[in-house]
Amino acid sequence: MSKHTTLDQLKMLAQRSKTEIDKVDTKVDNLATKVEDLVTTGGEPNVITEIKNNGTALAVTDKGVDIGPSIAEAVAAADHLTRKIVTGVDAIDPAAEDAEKFIYMVPKTGSDEDDQYDEYMVLGGKVEHVGNTKVDLSGYVQKEDGAGLYPDADKEKLAGIVMAEDTEITAMLDEVFGAAQTTPGNSRGH
Repeated sequence: MSKHTTLDQLKMLAQRSKTEIDKVDTKVDNLATKVEDLVTTGGEPNVITEIKNNGTALAVTDKGVDIGPSIAEAVAAADHLTRKIVTGVDAIDPAAEDAEKFIYMVPKTGSDEDDQYDEYMVLGGKVEHVGNTKVDLSGYVQKEDGAGLYPDADKEKLAGIVMAEDTEITAMLDEVFGAAQTTPGNSRGH
């Protein structure tokens, strides 16, 4: 069952939001004061002295660090699973050095086009069946021509909902937050 809100309830939400925004504004003001105090006492904002990636120091140049190359190297060096089509389960060698890096695709005989392979992996030195390529759409609701997603009774309920006008919402928000300052090209001042 869905419930709808009234303008008074939206006003309560807006008032609560304003209270939370005021708290954040206070914290931002306090933080700005602390930063100004740090600068006044000789602190230097935005200075990076050292960055490490997995314990290895990276070069800092003009207050910046390019971590892209070190990440690319790490990704390239990591093990990745790859699909490998084999003729049968007996073609999977669990003792092979890289055996655990593959999802072995074993063709099925007599299967339909949605289920052509069984999937195997080498886990803990053993060949394990981990799945197949079958797509199960049981319970999937297909659209019927001329029918919508909602029953007619629900459509009637939705048709009876009266939406608040933009002017009503604007008036309520102005009451909570004060009238919005407008700027050229922006009617709400955001």
